[in-house]
Amino acid sequence: MEKQNCWEIMNCGREPGGKNVGELGICRVPLSGIGDGFNEGKNRGRICWAITGTFCGGEIQGTYAKKLKSCETCPAFKKTKEEEGDNFQLLLPGQVEPEKE
Repeated sequence: MEKQNCWEIMNCGREPGGKNVGELGICRVPLSGIGDGFNEGKNRGRICWAITGTFCGGEIQGTYAKKLKSCETCPAFKKTKEEEGDNFQLLLPGQVEPEKE
């Protein structure tokens, strides 16, 4: 079974072509970029907590350091961490904090 990305787990509809794009815009996570493929995700869909400026819980999230605490309680984070087990990647290799985009 293919692993789900955050937009699929959360059913936010903010991926390209998603049901909420017209109202809320496209999220930064499903766009390709640094993080593509991490934790076996499409684009950055399984390392979304490392992407700044995401829109979660109805609010724009800031830097990694500020958002990680709330991300740790997110169903997408928890599911990814559980599925990846010892292979779980919290950050991009060699980084203390994710790259700013």
